[in-house]
Amino acid sequence: MSTAIASHTDRRAAPPEYAGVPSDQKRVKTRIGADARHDANGSTSGGPLATFLGLFSIGLGLWELSNPRGVAETSGVPYPGTLRAYGAREIASGLTILSGHTVGGLWSRVAGDALDIATAAAAFADTGGDADRRRKVVQTIAALLGVTVLDVVAATSHTAGH
Repeated sequence: MSTAIASHTDRRAAPPEYAGVPSDQKRVKTRIGADARHDANGSTSGGPLATFLGLFSIGLGLWELSNPRGVAETSGVPYPGTLRAYGAREIASGLTILSGHTVGGLWSRVAGDALDIATAAAAFADTGGDADRRRKVVQTIAALLGVTVLDVVAATSHTAGH
């Protein structure tokens, strides 16, 4: 989309696709119609939060699969083999959400969150006085609790919709 600056003002001229369109009709579309909110199998679409969580799962899972030692160093959870397995679980949850099985994928994320929190809690108990690692694990648990809230909100709202 190209715009030009009108020579007589500091305002940008309307893009060519808006030429002749009344100003009250030059709005950004922020909602989709009811007929467009259905997946290919006829179920209700996941919505923006579910889509975000699905993509987030895939991204996190790829990181955990490809660099479990980096995840262990960042999170303070020193179990790279476990983190690699959790990466596969994350990818499966994300693909499930994005494939239209939104409710099941979201609840699998909630179950995974419980497992992640338990694993991080075990890592916290095993810090052995290492203050830096303890700090990392506390930050990881805080992040996990935050995303768990999002997962529970999304899962319950989609469950109620079915």
